[in-house]
Amino acid sequence: MDVRCFNHGFEAAENLCRMCGHGFCAECLVYAFGSDKPPFCLSCALAAAGVRANAARPPAVPKREMKRRQKEFAKMKSEQAKVAAASTTIDWSVPEGSSEAFSWADETNDGGGEQKVAYF
Repeated sequence: MDVRCFNHGFEAAENLCRMCGHGFCAECLVYAFGSDKPPFCLSCALAAAGVRANAARPPAVPKREMKRRQKEFAKMKSEQAKVAAASTTIDWSVPEGSSEAFSWADETNDGGGEQKVAYF
């Protein structure tokens, strides 16, 4: 399920609006009831607050389908977070005798207690 922002087609959707059901990026969402509850998009938030009665978008899908999509979206996000957490180990070590370009990395201490620093 690859959801893109309704307003910004190049951005991945952060979450789905609780009223209209469209996907929106972080800039377009308002978490009126906290981060645990589904957010509003900006136009639906204005309509829900009573600022603009005609601001809300028509629902994209029925309520039952919207709740199913929100659960599916939350499940997908948690799976992506697990995969990202598992694959974040980076080996920063420089292999021994790799090349002359990395010789400065092997010379960390000259024995006198003073560290050699390479400035670029």
